[in-house]
Amino acid sequence: MDKSGVLYTYGGNFRALKVLIASGYSGVKVDVDSKFVFGETNKSDDFRKKFPVGKVPAYETKDGKTRISESDAIAYFVADDALRGKGDADRAQVLQWILFSQTELLPAICGWLFPSLSIMPFNKDQVAKAKYETERCLTSLNEYLSTRTYLVGESVTLADISAFTTLVDLYKNLLDGETKTPFVNVNRWFDTILNQTKVQEALKKYSYQFSYCTTPVKINL
Repeated sequence: MDKSGVLYTYGGNFRALKVLIASGYSGVKVDVDSKFVFGETNKSDDFRKKFPVGKVPAYETKDGKTRISESDAIAYFVADDALRGKGDADRAQVLQWILFSQTELLPAICGWLFPSLSIMPFNKDQVAKAKYETERCLTSLNEYLSTRTYLVGESVTLADISAFTTLVDLYKNLLDGETKTPFVNVNRWFDTILNQTKVQEALKKYSYQFSYCTTPVKINL
């Protein structure tokens, strides 16, 4: 089956980044729609006919027969077996870490980061709670990674890709040297994934400018 196709997304979308990384490993050709305009394209009748939920990113194969939304589902589709995990046990663990990233880590990060980027309104108590939950997740991840290079097995899987892209904006905007000090194993793992050739190629292809945070972004009140 030819899985090559078009990814509909906007610039800087960390969710789209996981699809491009996965396709880089598997060799599936994924083109980003250069004409996509968030708030316009995804609200058009043609787009909603193809993707009724209207969520972004969305993916359509070259032959038009397969259309998928939800970034982890798209990443799974374009991935190869090595990324999905070797055997049922590894695949279950890959799924476990994808779910952890999306249901535990991501909501906490968004609650902490988004008010600083003026994406969400600022509420002091809610931000403090989100910061606490993020650090709780990072502490658990740090302990798990104390004896591991990758989240599952001995090579990069979708578990690493999902977690890495969930964390990328946090490391870019909030986790400066002092803040990330307690999470030495997560830092090592993140740097390992960041410097994988396929990850660097995806960052370049998507023109995603990443650098480690030196000064956390400040909330604009």
